[in-house]
Amino acid sequence: MSDIYDAVIVGAGHNGMAAAGYLSRAGKKVVVVERMDKVGGMTSSGYMIPEAPDYLVTPCAVELLFARGSGIIEDLELKRHGLTTIDPDPSYAYLHPDGRSIALFRDYERTADDIARIHPEDGKQYLKFMKVMDAMMDIGFPLMMAEPGKPDMRNLGKMISSAVRNVKLKDQLLAISKATSDQVACEWFEHPATIALLNGIAAGAGPVDEDGNAAAYMIFAVTHRLGTGKPVGSLQGFANAMASSIQESGADIVLNAPVAEILIEGGAAKGVRLEDGRVLKSKVVIATSDPKTTFAMTTPGAVERRLMKRIEHVPANRSNAAPFLANVAMNGPLRLKKHQEMRHDDADINKAVGLMGLADDVRHSFATARRGDIPTKHAISLSPLSNIDPTQAPEGCSIVYLYLPAVAVDAREGWSPELKDRTMASVIDQVSEYYDGFQNEVGRFVETAREREVRLNAMNGCVTHVDFGAMRSGTDRPATGFGGPKPAVPGLLLGGAGSHPGGGVSGIAGRIASDRALRLLKKL
Repeated sequence: MSDIYDAVIVGAGHNGMAAAGYLSRAGKKVVVVERMDKVGGMTSSGYMIPEAPDYLVTPCAVELLFARGSGIIEDLELKRHGLTTIDPDPSYAYLHPDGRSIALFRDYERTADDIARIHPEDGKQYLKFMKVMDAMMDIGFPLMMAEPGKPDMRNLGKMISSAVRNVKLKDQLLAISKATSDQVACEWFEHPATIALLNGIAAGAGPVDEDGNAAAYMIFAVTHRLGTGKPVGSLQGFANAMASSIQESGADIVLNAPVAEILIEGGAAKGVRLEDGRVLKSKVVIATSDPKTTFAMTTPGAVERRLMKRIEHVPANRSNAAPFLANVAMNGPLRLKKHQEMRHDDADINKAVGLMGLADDVRHSFATARRGDIPTKHAISLSPLSNIDPTQAPEGCSIVYLYLPAVAVDAREGWSPELKDRTMASVIDQVSEYYDGFQNEVGRFVETAREREVRLNAMNGCVTHVDFGAMRSGTDRPATGFGGPKPAVPGLLLGGAGSHPGGGVSGIAGRIASDRALRLLKKL
């Protein structure tokens, strides 16, 4: 391994490896340094339950979704490197307490028909809603793909063309882009089940009562058009395929290599110093860690104080609400108690992500999190991992991924093993009203936001690094002066979820960072 590189990339998450893949394919000498003992970052998984060592735990992300449209799978030839995916149809199902359900199919007309069985007018509205969401995707996806602050005629042309085609929807698009997701759900739909479906999905992007959060509803168009993409072997299979791809193209990956310092010399980034003392010199440093962590690692006193303070105040779970995540292993099958039997068709919702909780439960979860309290009833999504991909658990057994979008980062009473156990007890009681199998639990992996912060070195355990919102997008993500083509610190580029276009598994932030790095390298 050479100690002089064109680029050192901090973090072997999917964005870091995406940046490495594009740079190495352009003939650049690249090394990726990773503090953990495996690649993947938030897209990693592993056998993490001592009592259930044969169950594959997914501690964070579970599906590709945006990667299906970003080009990363094709550009890095990930299928040739072992990536295979499964697309359950329906992908999601809202589970109403009375036993009825709404299935989110690839075909949005079929989804509308499913909604109409509960509320005919909501079914009609869903068709109208999807016309607006399709327009939002046609405009928004090119915007996601475009490098902020740099003319991009290809993506700009797509956006203009889409805007012209959908000019009659202008007012609705503007209204949705500025609204809260809760407001939009209540404006468009009437039945509590339909509103709960929308709020349950939007909650994954942050508080449903914050202006601008309704843009998260573009995920409906993405899901209908691209599918969710569940990698066989969990997202670790995706991460491993990326690692294989970039190593084939010449990039080095160094594991168990935490960075002690991003070296700033003469006002510019010149490489990194690892905690074991090794120094890796480079012309460019791409950091995919969260922005606050990144700048905290820079040479003390080398970055202007004003800029350091600006980054220190970047919001990450500012509302004190963050996902609370758990994997539960069971030595038997997982099945819905009544919702599958009450279906009117042959749709297998045992393989769909089950959304539980009324809209009031979603609202209450965020409100209690802000106070530091823990609710007794939660908004929950359940991914039946082994029902979708049986390789993730022993034969005849099950493992599920439980996602609570809004639980206090800092609990009023302080997080303790006892509070985690009480919280999980209430969660298991709630999901057991819907699913059969939790009585056969053999072990669990549970992670609060503060524990995730330690494990992944992510500020406040924020899965998107920086809070989602219109004020933190484009050139203003993560903050003014940090998101444009000209880096705040010469040679130091941001390429993780804290930069444009934000969180989610897409690889776009890494690709944009690689494009910027290539331009910088041409000048050096």
